[in-house]
Amino acid sequence: MPARKLAALALGTVAVAGLVNVPVSQAATGDPVAFTGTVDTQIPLDRARFTLRADLPATETADLTDGAKVDMLKLPTTGISTTGNSFTVAVAPADVPDRYVGSNGLVSLELEIYDPQTDSYAWTTQSVRLVGGEPAATRFATARSWTDPLASGRTPTARSAASRAPEVKVHLGKAPKGLKAALLPRTDTCTITKTGQNDAWATIGESFPAAPGFGTKRGTAWMTHRNGSEVTFGAAITTDGTKWSASGSASVANTKGFDFQWDPDTNPNIAYRTEVRYFKYTYDCGGVIINRRLKAVSETGGVKTIHVDANPPHWLSRANCTFDMPAGTWTKTTGKTYSNSGGVKISSVIGIDLSTSRNYTTGSTLSYKMDAGHDSLCGNTDKPGYAPKVQQYYNRIQEEL
Repeated sequence: MPARKLAALALGTVAVAGLVNVPVSQAATGDPVAFTGTVDTQIPLDRARFTLRADLPATETADLTDGAKVDMLKLPTTGISTTGNSFTVAVAPADVPDRYVGSNGLVSLELEIYDPQTDSYAWTTQSVRLVGGEPAATRFATARSWTDPLASGRTPTARSAASRAPEVKVHLGKAPKGLKAALLPRTDTCTITKTGQNDAWATIGESFPAAPGFGTKRGTAWMTHRNGSEVTFGAAITTDGTKWSASGSASVANTKGFDFQWDPDTNPNIAYRTEVRYFKYTYDCGGVIINRRLKAVSETGGVKTIHVDANPPHWLSRANCTFDMPAGTWTKTTGKTYSNSGGVKISSVIGIDLSTSRNYTTGSTLSYKMDAGHDSLCGNTDKPGYAPKVQQYYNRIQEEL
């Protein structure tokens, strides 16, 4: 077995040798790109030190108890390249054992950046999907690649996946006090520990049924969220223990064994929510706490409906609408990703809300009942089949244009 593979299989307490000793300015491998990013300063990253790890999937960590140490896989940083304040992370699929590949091929990566010249530090997390080829242990491993979990379609080819790498924005701030000294030892002194958990409600979809218009009844809408559907939830970090900031995201597959279809609803402004479980982690090196992290691990199985106390949007335009549709059920299963920058309602815990994103698929749909009194649909950015959000209108609405 190659030495690189043997190193990848070494599990347990995590180390920061890569963070201290491996400056990266040029990729040394031809491995496929997993994700790219930019730090929010003009500090060049050519002398920065990187550490890259893979987290275990939710099926292995969902029952983790408080105080437990977290097994993470330390990955080679030879595939990381930098240009100015931007970076590209390439990872050999063969370096990621099956144990770290979750449902639907999801792999959760975590990246640390430390710039010793400015004593600056950043952490982010990003989920990527392993696609193409065969399992990593076969001779077809080089055909495997990475793609954004939110890219349209779940099985792009390895070649097309190269242009679908997710992009992250990372805050590069002042390093925690004592970080430089904590990183000096050559021995492995760093650990990640689960310290708590919180459940939060997250908006994963919205609908806007039509007003009665020229009729007497309102339009109706509903949503489905089936077993296997995925949602991407924002993650957060604090380096001082008090002020949290959003950093990266984790894609979670609904594998808790539940399907749900909301009943048709006539409220003009509806938010569909699922309950998500977040774990809190503490990361320390030699007794110095480097950061505390908050990351989604699974859905709890709970869902709810929120009737939003606000006027519905108004997206009426000939460019974004389709009119005079026949009676029937219109269901959205494709199109641009639904996203909500404050979708995860967790500000009561960390002072800020976090984002949600999800694809429309056959298991994650939005439906409207179309009839003679409600025969028009409008998207917020394009026609309804392409737009991330869709609103229903009553008949003859086009006469108001």
